[in-house]
Amino acid sequence: MANNATSVSKKLLKVFLIMITAALIFLSIGVFIHRCGISVEPPFGSAWSWGLALLILSVSCGIALPILMRTIFHEQAIKRRKVDFERFTSFQIYLIIVSLSAAFFACLAYLFLVPKFHLYASVLAGLYGVYSSIPSEKKIAGEMKYYGLNKAE
Repeated sequence: MANNATSVSKKLLKVFLIMITAALIFLSIGVFIHRCGISVEPPFGSAWSWGLALLILSVSCGIALPILMRTIFHEQAIKRRKVDFERFTSFQIYLIIVSLSAAFFACLAYLFLVPKFHLYASVLAGLYGVYSSIPSEKKIAGEMKYYGLNKAE
């Protein structure tokens, strides 16, 4: 059991580190561009409309979609009365990808210099997405136990 949780945690940590590194690189590029005094305009529309759209995307990816994904996965697990180990692992990977997408939308909001309210709310949703997707072996082991994946397979 601990071996399964450890292997899943390692896979998830690898995905998490790749995604968070990419987000940090994207943020660093945005900071560098702003430090150089370059103003990046959205490709079309106003900064306000982009701010609103990026806020909605950040909140959707960082908060709403992970809750929806967990609910759907749980309902399917109850309906099937069994959770496949590979399905559980891929679900956890998708959950990390969706949650960390909020950070990318927040970085894009920073790059486009959207209104402060939209930017700050996007950043908060992005930070929550990052925080909620941090894989820990204890959390994974608890979820595996909950779905009955700790039994001999």
